Amino acid sequence: MNQIITKIIIPILLFQGCLFYSTRGSLPVHINSISLAPVVNESAEFSAAEILNEELNELMVNENVLDIVLPEQADSRLEVVILSVTDKPYTVTLSEDLGMEEVEEWKLTIKTSIQWLDLKRDEILFEKKMSSWGSYTPGVDISTDGLDNDGDNLIDDKDSDETGSPRESALSISVRRLTEDIVNEITNTW
Repeated sequence: MNQIITKIIIPILLFQGCLFYSTRGSLPVHINSISLAPVVNESAEFSAAEILNEELNELMVNENVLDIVLPEQADSRLEVVILSVTDKPYTVTLSEDLGMEEVEEWKLTIKTSIQWLDLKRDEILFEKKMSSWGSYTPGVDISTDGLDNDGDNLIDDKDSDETGSPRESALSISVRRLTEDIVNEITNTW
């Protein structure tokens, strides 16, 4: 009888301990907050910084990674610089009508430099270059192009973020993916 109780109670106690696990608890003790510096845009893509600022703020709040505070109150600061936004051919086919190659799908890539600073100890927690992409077909509504524009295995009406102008949607998709990568990098640094 004691063996049965032991076999039941010990796993329950161990499982309860796992319920209280939090990734936030693994942060260095002195870092409780972060200041998000405005995104610096070195690209010719005017709207990229604004979209990235909004997405990053929203994701940091939703994920509750760290308290977002004013710069003078922060334990750490995240700095993001957009280095470039480029469009390159992604899918090329031979056009029977024109008798030459034709770009069917474009790949928009956003490249950034990210730095997370520990303001209390005056050191860099991480510094790296990061990029992300989204694809689009020119002249075709992204919600009806038959492509998986963001690589999430969802197409058109089954994917909530495939709407609107092709290039603008590709930019939004690449920025969203980039912000997810940035937040993952912050949590993996712990």
